[in-house]
Amino acid sequence: MNRPLMNTVIALFLTALFPLSSVAQDKVKTDFQVDLVSNHIWRGSDMGNVSVQPSAGISWKGLYANLWGSTGFSDSDRDRIDFSIGYKAPFGVNIGAASRWKSGVDYLDRYLYFKDKQTAHTFEGNIGYTCKWFSLQAYTMFWGNDYKLNGDRAYSTYIEASVPFHYQGINFLASVGGTPMESAGWITYIETPHILFDNMNDYLYADGPSVVSVSLRATKSYHSGRLEIPVFMEGFVNPYTRKAGIVAGVTLRPFK
Repeated sequence: MNRPLMNTVIALFLTALFPLSSVAQDKVKTDFQVDLVSNHIWRGSDMGNVSVQPSAGISWKGLYANLWGSTGFSDSDRDRIDFSIGYKAPFGVNIGAASRWKSGVDYLDRYLYFKDKQTAHTFEGNIGYTCKWFSLQAYTMFWGNDYKLNGDRAYSTYIEASVPFHYQGINFLASVGGTPMESAGWITYIETPHILFDNMNDYLYADGPSVVSVSLRATKSYHSGRLEIPVFMEGFVNPYTRKAGIVAGVTLRPFK
């Protein structure tokens, strides 16, 4: 993972959005944590094996900026860097935008490269509502490497509803996510036992309206020294691809 690049992006953004005088006066809130997960699952899709996923965030009067990354231990795993900004209103509505980058798309793995149809970036808008009983979020990609198989821009859209609940000292989160239309797609070439090369169509989410993620996560927090250590397990099913799996992980988070 490109750590100097990540640090530079954070420093430049925070300097522009939160001048030092504002930070001192308005009590900017910060957050940092590192997740270690057995599988990298994103919106119902298996994105890799064991992964380390650091994240850092800052917020001020509802405005927020977050940086998240993921890197694996296998050559087949793709690194990811997601940078998001937005606003969360006191009454629960949130709106934001994100840049999502992953390795393996641009053959030189350049982060600061934005040529259409060649960049490894996608830019995504988000709007949603969250309260203590449920959350409903919608995400739509509006620029970057997001095209259908026929070459048209896909505007890949993902909508997710989640409900938190608590039982016997464990926090649960039940979620259902899907897409209302065909998403970005590409052709994958594979080897089979009987044919030297074969190909199949793959999609970011699905080839049409589909439920792509049904999951249930259980989290239990422990404390050690100055660290809060949530341990979690999540079972998921992707009805579109007919795949399922279980993810386990641990989070390292300093006490606030």
